[in-house]
Amino acid sequence: MKTIGKVLILTLAVSLVGVVFSGALPFYNPASLAAEELEKVHMDIEGMTCDGCAEEIKAKLSELPEVEEGTISWKKGTADVKVNKGSDHKALTKAVEDAGFKVTSLECECKGKGSK
Repeated sequence: MKTIGKVLILTLAVSLVGVVFSGALPFYNPASLAAEELEKVHMDIEGMTCDGCAEEIKAKLSELPEVEEGTISWKKGTADVKVNKGSDHKALTKAVEDAGFKVTSLECECKGKGSK
């Protein structure tokens, strides 16, 4: 009886580990947890004329620890970045200005249109 009990407990433990690591449990999903900790910020930027301009802005934004990823389009004159929730958006504007460009508007999903 003791051996059967041990086998049963071991089987249940292995099954539970499989469920947890497969992401089947909603409270343990590393990808969704990481996504919830980020917010999207959209910036309209004046002065970009080429890929080099976009790369310069991307390099400056990448230096900020709160920036996780970003897409810069010189043709559209925009930057879309994902930052840690609660980040100071003034740092984003400063990074763009340090690259030699001007942020004409900043929109964050956290605060609505026109937040800075």
